[in-house]
Amino acid sequence: MYEYHSEVEWIDDRRTRVKVKNFEIEVDSPPEFKGPEGKMTPEELFPAVLASCVLTTFLEFKDKMGITLYSWNAKVKAILGPSPEKGFKFDSIHIHVILKVNPEDKEKIPRAIELSQKYCFISRAIRGNVEEKIDYEFID
Repeated sequence: MYEYHSEVEWIDDRRTRVKVKNFEIEVDSPPEFKGPEGKMTPEELFPAVLASCVLTTFLEFKDKMGITLYSWNAKVKAILGPSPEKGFKFDSIHIHVILKVNPEDKEKIPRAIELSQKYCFISRAIRGNVEEKIDYEFID
């Protein structure tokens, strides 16, 4: 079992301070929920953290499968919609991965990404509640 700790502190209005280890960021509500423009929001952070989890899980399978990875860049699009229980929820999160690997490793990528999505603990936490789609393309 592992434990992870963070702190979240209310600053004022809709602003919060998030502290994780020696890192600190301010998080605010998005403009559509009465927050200011240009601030980091939970609605942006959560999909990015999901994509990061998928990547770190992929790195484990990359090693196990002998894949040579030169680059990985993911573009993430999340759709927030009304929740049946009132309020809002993520309807879907789409992760589009652009990666560069050795040509002989390309056939291993579908399985590695499938396993990454299956075993990423955040993917597992949202399974059945949020549609998660991961696709990819190769660059040379």
